[in-house]
Amino acid sequence: MSDVQKVKNYYDEHIKGKLRGFVQENPRIERAWQTVSTFAPAEVTQILEVGCGIGDTCWRMSFQWPRANVVGLDISPKSIEIAKKLFGSDRISFVEGILTKDTLQAKFDLIVLMDVYEHIAQSDRHVLHEALASLISEKGHIILSFPTPRHLAYLREYVPGGIQPVDEDITVEVINQLAKDTSTEVKLYQEVAIWHPGDYAHAVLSRPDAKWTQESYKENNIALRSQNRLERVVRKLAFENPILSRKTQRIAFIRKKLGQHAY
Repeated sequence: MSDVQKVKNYYDEHIKGKLRGFVQENPRIERAWQTVSTFAPAEVTQILEVGCGIGDTCWRMSFQWPRANVVGLDISPKSIEIAKKLFGSDRISFVEGILTKDTLQAKFDLIVLMDVYEHIAQSDRHVLHEALASLISEKGHIILSFPTPRHLAYLREYVPGGIQPVDEDITVEVINQLAKDTSTEVKLYQEVAIWHPGDYAHAVLSRPDAKWTQESYKENNIALRSQNRLERVVRKLAFENPILSRKTQRIAFIRKKLGQHAY
């Protein structure tokens, strides 16, 4: 069995865990979402999530930016199958496969990798970097979350079952190389605490033409979110899927889309 097939099988076998994360709100994803919603560009029309899983973050981004088209990409066939059933729409599409410069044709204002980059083998990083460089728009951003090397060291020693088929250390030097290869600049690198102090890190990279200061983000996003909030209300009144605020709602949503025994 090839290494790629082993990786596909691994993620195919963890569908229940992904559904559970959607229902129970995984704190790792929730903290990464704070960074995405804070530091993403104010004007977004095309979004790509690499390693989208079952598509719940893509769906969430479609509500945060109601004028944007969202594409989710994942190596797991079962994840993509479920993502399409749960969240596929006229603005959210899902693609199965590995990201290369030939996988997609659009230019994206926002590219998100939530706990994905560490699962790319070092030998394959140049392929990913080449793809990202070809896909990011002139004012685009790349936002990443990933475990710190110290957290991976902890897992390797004390929780080896928590290590995935590929789990590489992501250091500041690695992020700097990603920025160099994608013609972006590292605008934010910060360690955050999910379960332990400094167990995860978030990075924001942007093209040189992108407007970037924390103050400008706050000003732009306040105005844009007010407009988006009105649009989300209109969408709810039109009986489109609202953000599901309670676990019971999310469970009912899954069962409606996938069947009573799905969760």
